[in-house]
Amino acid sequence: MFMSEIQNGVGKTGLKPGVIKLGSSKDRITDYEQKFFRAAARVQKETGISIITHTQEGTMGPEQAELLISEGADPKRILIGHMCGNTDISYHLRTLDQGVYVGFDRFGIQKFVGAPMDRERIGTLIGLIGLGYANQLMMSHDTVNVWLGKPPEFPESMIGLVENWHVGHIFENIIPALNRGGVTDEQIETILVKNPQAIFGGDSILNRTKDEIEKVVR
Repeated sequence: MFMSEIQNGVGKTGLKPGVIKLGSSKDRITDYEQKFFRAAARVQKETGISIITHTQEGTMGPEQAELLISEGADPKRILIGHMCGNTDISYHLRTLDQGVYVGFDRFGIQKFVGAPMDRERIGTLIGLIGLGYANQLMMSHDTVNVWLGKPPEFPESMIGLVENWHVGHIFENIIPALNRGGVTDEQIETILVKNPQAIFGGDSILNRTKDEIEKVVR
């Protein structure tokens, strides 16, 4: 299925995916989930397509990376997502040291779906940048910008926790906080521009010749 959609498009749309998305459960990768990880890694090896993952509450990041790489996936084409659900720097280092990217991609989601507060994410991110990992980090929001049907109604106790759950939050609040913590504009440029360019551009099936693809497969 992965290979068919990458080569021929999704259904009858003719639209070809730019990434494969995978996910695992909290504190484990089930046998069922592992099947998709293994298949995706093999397809990535053949096509060069990038892989983005979902970690439930920031768990299983190192294990996801290890599983994908063991099946032949290129760590430079892997983004382990939602890792800002975990603020344990040593846990992040176990993931980053495998050469993959890590996503701090839930800014604005605070104290629900297992999310820590933004100030805790910021502290963890500053620490990792200070340790020299800026070229493996990405930063974004996990926002829903258009609701089909009735938008969610949050209880009054949660309204303050989601007030910054919007696409302007990083630019209005997070980047200034990072700057105050010593993060440079050059490092911000790396995280927001250069790293996404690296994982979403470059060597993919869309710019390989038939002979090059066959060589990779062999």
